[in-house]
Amino acid sequence: MRTNRCAGGRWLAVVTVLAVLAPAAACSGDRPPGGGPTDPYHADAVRYGLAPQPHPDVTYQPDVVLVGGGGAAVRSVTDDGLTWRIDPDAERAGDLAPGKVMFLTSRAVGRVVDVRRDGGDLAVTIGPVELTEVIRDGTFRTAAPVPLDRPIAYSAGTPSWVAADLPPEPTPSGGTGGGRSGADLPGADLPGAPSGESGTDGRPGAGGRPGAGAGGTGGGAPIGRTRLAPVRAPAPRPPAPPARVANQQSAQAGALKLTTECCSEGVTARFEHDDGEIRMTGSVTLLLKKPTATFDLAISGGTVTRAEFSVTGGAGLRVAVKAATSVGNTRNLAKSLVVPTQFSIPIGTILGVPFSATVDQLLEIKTAFSAKDGRLDAAGEYALSGAIGYGYHRPYWGPIQPGGFQVRNSLTNSITGISIGASGLLVTYDVKFTVGIGALGFTAGVYVALRASVGASLGSGAGLIVCRGAGLGVHMRYGVSYSIPKVVADVVNFFLKVFRTKPIRQRGELGDEVVVLKRAETVPPNVPLCVV
Repeated sequence: MRTNRCAGGRWLAVVTVLAVLAPAAACSGDRPPGGGPTDPYHADAVRYGLAPQPHPDVTYQPDVVLVGGGGAAVRSVTDDGLTWRIDPDAERAGDLAPGKVMFLTSRAVGRVVDVRRDGGDLAVTIGPVELTEVIRDGTFRTAAPVPLDRPIAYSAGTPSWVAADLPPEPTPSGGTGGGRSGADLPGADLPGAPSGESGTDGRPGAGGRPGAGAGGTGGGAPIGRTRLAPVRAPAPRPPAPPARVANQQSAQAGALKLTTECCSEGVTARFEHDDGEIRMTGSVTLLLKKPTATFDLAISGGTVTRAEFSVTGGAGLRVAVKAATSVGNTRNLAKSLVVPTQFSIPIGTILGVPFSATVDQLLEIKTAFSAKDGRLDAAGEYALSGAIGYGYHRPYWGPIQPGGFQVRNSLTNSITGISIGASGLLVTYDVKFTVGIGALGFTAGVYVALRASVGASLGSGAGLIVCRGAGLGVHMRYGVSYSIPKVVADVVNFFLKVFRTKPIRQRGELGDEVVVLKRAETVPPNVPLCVV
């Protein structure tokens, strides 16, 4: 009896052990657990993002490596978001190799271009990927509108791509000008996408994805509208500043100071530039009222078959700008400013994929003074209500356009200044909303952007009649996957040349579709001298 009891006890113990080990074995296999915290506002998740989790309804591409540990496995990341130092003992970290796609967190995802041991860390350098390079099959949608509040501010510090020169526009012709003939009004040139958003050879989407052993030459010297000072080798890249739950972030780059805010009442960019000869200050705000985001995305066989995305709560646009010069047409200001802060609102995991809603911004500021000691001020506000977004059902696109455009405060009536020659200024503001995965401007997912160009001009004060001009252009662009400013792509491609990879593209395969929402110009007084 005692022997039988012992035998029965042993069998019970064996069965118990098998019952415990069976699910553990099923979990280990080829699908490692993502690990890491599940609370998106946990300290590790705030700094580095949420970890992906395997799910039976999602198929990843075969070269995707789900590295375990989530944010807890990350030691640091460079300010450009490209090199991640991780725990070499993290699950499946040993499977990382050039050409593979690392998926460690919602932000640490990209195609590996280099991986090496560095002291006690594993340094993994990645390039951007499209969503379909990560996910082969899956359908993702929000169960309810996601409030765009409580953002996490991710700063890139002061990288070299924050400010770049744009070719200066021709100055006004002098006299009592300030009418339509000048290039200082946005009606003269209203691009639908940020400066130079074409491929590396001038075509949209040209280039290729980074991969192992590719023979591309990288971006080389920048081309197009943006210009960067040549450098001999990539400069050392500092670690990224700590992320924090905040709705405001500031950055300084030489004579330029940028401050940005997001999101419950709008998205704002404030700028201050003073180099001793030209001063320009201003702010641009996309006004919002309790904005929310919804999306629906279907991927089958590595192809996007359906994509729907909308952001509600649009309320309008507000702009105020002041510019002054002591040098006149000797030198004017023409800068492209990539705001080095991304605001991210965690959506959480959908079928194991950690999605976030992100907000990125781009500014262009230009002056056109023809005489010394000139000054020009302008401010205006416009109402723009409803949602922005789009629907895509392969192969058809359909925009969701805001309506109710009205002038609240006239930009034309606000134009004031002092100058013996004609003067002008132009501010272009691009705000992009994305739901997807990835860090900084390399977030891959569904996106929609609003781009507004506001221009003002003032004729010479020496004439009997002083002409004023105001122009407004508003565009909406949208697509799937990532879309980055050319100046950023140029800098990144220069860095990636070290690894002999193909240059990254500036946008994914689907987009940018562009819709003109509003275009208007006014030139008072309505006399032949001003209207030319």
